[in-house]
Parts: sequence; C-alpha cells; structure tokens
Amino acid sequence: MSVSERYSEGQVLDAILRSSFSAFAWKVFNTLNAGLKEPFIHNWHIDAVCHVLEEARQGGNRNVVINLPPRHSKSTMAAVAYTAWVLGHNPKAEILVASHTQRLARMHTEATRAIMEADWYRRIFPQARVAKGSTGVELRTTAGGCRMAVTPGVATMGFGADVIVIDDLLDAMDARSEAGRETAIDYIDNALLTRTNDPASGVVICIHQRIHENDPAGHLLNTGAFSHLNLPAIAEEDQEIAVGPDRTFLREKGSALFPQRFGLEELERTRRERGTAVFQMLYQQNPIAPEGSVLRWHWFGTYDEPLPRDRYELVVQSWDTGMTADPRSDYSVCTTWGFHERRWHLLDVFRERLDYPDLKSACLRLAESWQADRVVIEDAATGKPLFQDCSDAIHSRLRLFRPKYDKEVRFNAACDPVKEGKILLPSDAPWLRAFKQELLSFPRSRHDDQVDSFSQFVNWATGVEFWRSLHIDHPLKVERREKTRRRREAQPRRA
Repeated sequence: MSVSERYSEGQVLDAILRSSFSAFAWKVFNTLNAGLKEPFIHNWHIDAVCHVLEEARQGGNRNVVINLPPRHSKSTMAAVAYTAWVLGHNPKAEILVASHTQRLARMHTEATRAIMEADWYRRIFPQARVAKGSTGVELRTTAGGCRMAVTPGVATMGFGADVIVIDDLLDAMDARSEAGRETAIDYIDNALLTRTNDPASGVVICIHQRIHENDPAGHLLNTGAFSHLNLPAIAEEDQEIAVGPDRTFLREKGSALFPQRFGLEELERTRRERGTAVFQMLYQQNPIAPEGSVLRWHWFGTYDEPLPRDRYELVVQSWDTGMTADPRSDYSVCTTWGFHERRWHLLDVFRERLDYPDLKSACLRLAESWQADRVVIEDAATGKPLFQDCSDAIHSRLRLFRPKYDKEVRFNAACDPVKEGKILLPSDAPWLRAFKQELLSFPRSRHDDQVDSFSQFVNWATGVEFWRSLHIDHPLKVERREKTRRRREAQPRRA
C-alpha cells in the first residue's frame, strides 16, 4: 500500500507542518495575511532564518544573532511563528519575548494567540491549548507553559525562560542616545539573560536590524558567545547559506536579498533618499556613523592569494597594544604587511584581548611565523615594556614608533596612500569584515585598535626609516635632489 493510499492529503500536509518549521512559518504567514492586499511571498531567506531557529531549538547553536533589513518579516518569524512552534512541540515551555514598545509586544502576542487558536494549529498540536484567562501580553497554555512579552523596564523577576527572543529591542531613534543604548543593553544583561531556567540548554535568539555599532546585536556579538546569521539587503560577497539540514543557497555578490519585493533599483533609490549611513546600518547591517570615516572602501586595491614569503621584499608588523584580557579592555592588534612591487599587501590581522604575558608571547610568535623584517610598536602604554621585553629575541627587527599627531590626523594622513592605490587587501579573509567596519566607522566607532595599527603602519611606511630598510633614498629626497640638479643645469655657466 502506497503512502498516498494509507494517508489523506490533509494528513500528509499536517505531518509536514509538524516536522518542518519552514513549512509551518509559511502557513503562519498565509494565516496572518489572509484578506490582506499584499499576499505572502516566499523567499529563500525565510528558509535560512527558519533553519537557524529550528537548529537552536534542537540543541545546535543555542545563542544566535540574526540581522535582517526592515520589512523582511523577521518579527513574524521569531516573535510569532517560532514561539508558537516551540509551544506546539513543548506546551510546558516558558518563553520571554522582548520588544521595544508595549504596542509591539501586544500585537505579537495577539498574533501568536491567533495562530495557536487556528483550527489547523489545534489539529497538528492538540496538546498545546491556550488557557482561559490569558490576557494582554501573557499567553499561557493549559499544560503550564507560557509566552510572556516584555519591554525595557518591565520586571522579569520570578519568571524563568527556556527560550528568550529579543526582537528589535532598540529602535532607530533611541539608538542615537547613549543612555538609550545603555538602557537596552543593561536590560538584556540583567533582566533577560539572567532568567534562563537552565543555562546549559536555554535558547537566546536576537533578531535585529543594525542601528548602531553598540546596539543589542552588536553587544551580544562582541561577547563571542553568539553565532551570527547576517543577511544584508545587497550581498557584499559570495555566500553559501544553509537553508535546511542538507540544503544551501548560493548567494552571489551584488544580489538583492528579497528581489521580489526589494529589487536593486528600489534599494539604490532607498540609499539615495535615506543617505549612505542610514542605508549601511538598516539595510546592509553595517553600522557606520553619519560623521564617519573620510576613507572610501573602493580606494583599496585587492589581491587574490598571498605570495610566497620570499616574493615580498619586506614584511612589517604594526602593533597597537591593549592593557588586559578583561572584556571591557581595548584589543591588542597586530597587522602584518608585505611589500611587493611598490605596493603593500595586508596579509593578516590579529585582534585579541590579552594580559601582558600573553601579549608578549603573541608578539614573538607572530614575528617568527611571518618572518617579519620589522615589528613596529607604539611608544605608549604596554608598548614600551613590550619593546624592552622582546628586545633580547628580536632586537634588530623592533622599532618603537612615537606618534606626532592625534588619532584623526594620523588616520587622515594614512588615507592618502590608500587613495593612490598603494594598499591592497585580500579579496576574502575571516577578519576582513571587522577590519572594514572599524575603518569606515572611525572616528565614531566604539573600538579603534585596528585603525591605530593601520595608521601607525602607513605613517611608518611613508617615512624615512622604511626606505632605509630597503637601502633606497626616500622618494622626496630623490625628488629634491633631482630638482636641485635641474636647477643647476639651467643656470648659465660663467665664462
């Protein structure tokens, strides 16, 4: 007997809705959109988000940050469909959903209630029943589970959670205020993340559009404890994105995320109307302050693969050193550069928070592994003792660099060789995105350690000491000598 003979079409569909969160979310969208002028349009990004959410429920990456542009259905997926799905599979589950306004909290709670009271949901999840008396932002099940919606300032004492969903906890207006950002982050750290029933199995989902470098998504990513699904409106690189247990979607650089609704022409119009800074934040998930960098990313050249070490005439490392390994401390950053055919290749960016003994070990290790000819260390803070303590091992290669001007002046000066095409970046590297974001956000970025390492290197590489390293006169010295020669030749000779 075939499957079609043993089960009706409706039974097969119900089985799919029970087992596939992507199919379930599709049904949720169609239910909520019934009667609306704009019908639900399915796109691969829905499957990608659903895959990450379902993996978290099943014990995969339990701490997840998902970044999506506006109007891409992220709240419906996370705050409505996912919470109904979790309660369907475990009616005893306790869920906290945090939004930035009471209106959104109520709206998403009512949408979840509508799904859980729909005939099709009650049919596929017969054990998940909404308890009588569930009102406002609290939705309880007859099995003892609960979906509680909260906003910043609402106490969570006495409520434990198996799943926490942080859904756009900070809006764009509040993001401009440092106090607003700190309030949202404090609420996450002290009112939400402390409420997990079991830290070993609890799930924390943050689904957010980027609105500031230190917004809730950025704060959680900086902890290093969260995996990241980042889906910009326009792809900045080729991506292979999981959309199911054994399925991936190949997204090409330059393609629109949701072309059926937001094509490239419309996105470019949005960029022009709202400005580059806003577009980079909300649509590209790359928060850059409006008063951001004078640098333009397209000034950098690119190379595909690093050359063999012996092809580089000189390899130079530039260190900007932090103080400790404390999470609140600045990073220690070492950029490694190779000189080839009068241009510099950025080969590596090392960026970690380190206590001093580990900093010293890292300096010696990186100098050896890259066979660095010069190791340039800033003459400040931990840079001085680092220079002294490493002298016995690599004395001839060390250079202590004392900056003459403030950070912005040094950075602006370092941009000129970039504009002239003398600085090349790899076409792909695991550290490239963070490096780009920091340089383009300066001087308003939260961290500037990569900026300092970069500008220190470029300023050193345009100075006299670098040209002496190659046993070549500095170009300005050569130019002055040539001008003197021509001037003397032009003078009439005495009889």
